[in-house]
Amino acid sequence: MIKDTNVNQQFSIAKNLGLNFAAIRLPESDDVYYFYATLAPEMVRVQYALTEQPIFLFSPYGAGNKAYALKPDAVYKNTDCLFGELPNGTKLLTHWHEGNNTSNFQADKTFFMNYVDDIVACIKSGKMDKAVAARCIEVNFTVPQQVEQLFVAACEKYPKACVCFYSIEGIGSWFTATPEQLISTRNNTLQTVALAGTLPIDAETEWTEKELDEQGMIEFFIHNVFTDNGFKKINLSEVETVTAGEVKHLRSTFNVHSNDVVLTAKFHHVLDALNPTPAVCGLPQMEASLFISAHEKLERRFYSGFIGMHLPKTTIDLFVNLRCAELFIDKALLYVGAGITAQSNAEREYLETEKKRQTIQSLLQF
Repeated sequence: MIKDTNVNQQFSIAKNLGLNFAAIRLPESDDVYYFYATLAPEMVRVQYALTEQPIFLFSPYGAGNKAYALKPDAVYKNTDCLFGELPNGTKLLTHWHEGNNTSNFQADKTFFMNYVDDIVACIKSGKMDKAVAARCIEVNFTVPQQVEQLFVAACEKYPKACVCFYSIEGIGSWFTATPEQLISTRNNTLQTVALAGTLPIDAETEWTEKELDEQGMIEFFIHNVFTDNGFKKINLSEVETVTAGEVKHLRSTFNVHSNDVVLTAKFHHVLDALNPTPAVCGLPQMEASLFISAHEKLERRFYSGFIGMHLPKTTIDLFVNLRCAELFIDKALLYVGAGITAQSNAEREYLETEKKRQTIQSLLQF
């Protein structure tokens, strides 16, 4: 159980000291990690390497294996200090850090459905197999008074999600409750998931050919990433149904075991090949990415990038930044998307994004 008082105390420290800050709770855990940093983060290549200093990582959409690395003055796990010490002096923040852009392109229903139809037409012409259409929605939200409660509410409501809040000077403040693992390392094992297909949580219908085909595409893609990088023993679980707020998805898990030498040489190549995943971009990656750039109009920013941390010594946990919101003083931009294949229907895909919007917006209305 996440304790409100602990969360409030740790968030208050960051505001009272005016620091760059991140808080993250991994799936199915009661532990929250807090990162406090004086210095601005730098963009680096994420690598499988020994580190004594815990690092918080966050990456914009389409950055491959690169991410901003927030190297902290201090890291706390719940109320215990794991690393460093808090800096002296204060420069009290009256509100959390805001990004430079307070607006973004908001596709209405007509625009979004036409966008989906354009994707379907491109797929049927043989130019690509899948693309992910994204949109954002502006809602009212008062960040200074509510962000701690938002974090606690998300941890309680979505125990199987990675819940994260970060506020970085010059970059802004983002909140996430994501169901999708990108890649993790434990005991010389790489793990990732194929996540696809979406149905309302209360849907009585079974998974259709559209969702099953989409899941198969992603499994095939991930398997090729590992084989292309020389991995031979690739373990794949059975497909299961997992819930994520108002919707449910298909998911299967890949595990690949190797040694330190191979993982040190190959990890960043695997990450670069996986990101952006077919669940947020499409297939083939290049064709889908070019189509999105030409047609979407939305600036994805950190939506569908990744978040996570690199802990001592070679423990890395990265998650796709889905079900997320960009937070401002008096509003939030909610980011959602839908995977489009040849079988997609524009009306149903729009309704899918509405269900995903409700997942994150329901938290903002706690």
